[in-house]
Amino acid sequence: MANTISNMKINNPLKGLVSKKRKRYKKDGFNLDLTYIQGNLIAMGFPAERLEGVYRNHIDDVAKFLESKHEGHYKIYNLCSERSYDISKFKQRVAHYPFDDHNPPKIEVIKPFCDDVEKWLSGDSRNVAAVHCKAGKGRTGVMVCCYMLHSRLFSTASDALNFYGQKRTTDRKGVTIPSQRRYVGYYSDLIQENLDYTPVTLLIREIRLEPLSAFFNGCQGNIMFAIYEGSLKVYSSVVLEAKKGSTDFYFRLDKCVKVCGDVKLEFFKQPKMMSMRKEKLFHFWFNTFFVRDEVPDHIENGNCELPDRASRALSYDEHSNSTQQPPLNKPRAGSLVTLGNVSKSLILRIGKWDLDGAHKDKANKLFSADLKVSIVLQRAPEELRSSPAWPPSSPLHNRTPSESSEPESSEASTGDDDDDDEEEEEEGWESVGRGDSRVGRYRLLSDPDFRHPELQS
Repeated sequence: MANTISNMKINNPLKGLVSKKRKRYKKDGFNLDLTYIQGNLIAMGFPAERLEGVYRNHIDDVAKFLESKHEGHYKIYNLCSERSYDISKFKQRVAHYPFDDHNPPKIEVIKPFCDDVEKWLSGDSRNVAAVHCKAGKGRTGVMVCCYMLHSRLFSTASDALNFYGQKRTTDRKGVTIPSQRRYVGYYSDLIQENLDYTPVTLLIREIRLEPLSAFFNGCQGNIMFAIYEGSLKVYSSVVLEAKKGSTDFYFRLDKCVKVCGDVKLEFFKQPKMMSMRKEKLFHFWFNTFFVRDEVPDHIENGNCELPDRASRALSYDEHSNSTQQPPLNKPRAGSLVTLGNVSKSLILRIGKWDLDGAHKDKANKLFSADLKVSIVLQRAPEELRSSPAWPPSSPLHNRTPSESSEPESSEASTGDDDDDDEEEEEEGWESVGRGDSRVGRYRLLSDPDFRHPELQS
């Protein structure tokens, strides 16, 4: 029955509709969502079973293709954290490096994946590696680009990302989610600077949003944010009141939040009626190892005005126009591990086009083009690096789902397609813009003079 479905549906127009701008392999009787990025490196959609195979790659068709083209010399790399399949269809030659849809991988996962692919491909000149996630675009592109950097096919993340976009899609939009692109940049740094990744513990001290004119036309409202270390929520802010007429905003955390490794920040707007569910604005991922820009002395000494020049967090923005700055490729001074200056504050600044979600507002309807988020951090004192989570649990951290409208885990896209489908993005932004309450200018609600004793200079 499976073969009947596969053979009947191989030319089903639904397959082309689902693959959208991804290039398909249409030769020798095959019609698959599959592309040769290199002669020995394949990007493809998920090999689905049962009815899902009607509109995605059917697992039997993929097995038939690989057996006919690369018999005995193929290995599949499954990046999906949300699904699996019968690996016996592929003679057990399936490796699993999972991470979540619409997110970057853990930084520690990238090198083992690249080493695995390198070992397999170097074992025989006839060997090929077939990489897939769900749609075979975003997550697949991250790991394929990292491998091309690993193998020195490209020397910069932007070159690898551009090449992948050209090969995999008809519109050159391969990896479009900013945080995923940022992590390709991270791996490029590790390769180019010959760095060994080591988890670095930092303390998040302040969150800054600027300029306030960039936020929702200056209207009154409320905002809140959450901080995750990996999938674990480590901090939820209070609801911050947005005051019309304010000229600047920074939120100094009442207790600095200790984070290490992969960190996610999510921002929400809260309607005036607190009983209404809040709406997500945007989020982004970064890794503490790569936070290396020091806060200038005039800011450290109390002047809240930030300099114009800022690091773009290695995200390599693809949407170039006159209102957006090009990616900075400034020399880096090694990782934070080598800096040694514990007392100096650090700053990570990320512009609109590098914020997951905000980057979809291409017409600047909700956010102006010069929107920036800045995080002021401190290297954790030695005694805190191995201590339990800090700050300690509080009623805010112990809320049950029924006590708060905020989801307790990272939100995932409900779209069917993988990793930043352009058509779904535009619809999503129309829905985010609905409602009477919009967040505008902010006023600090916590003690602006607070500084943890460990951070006193």
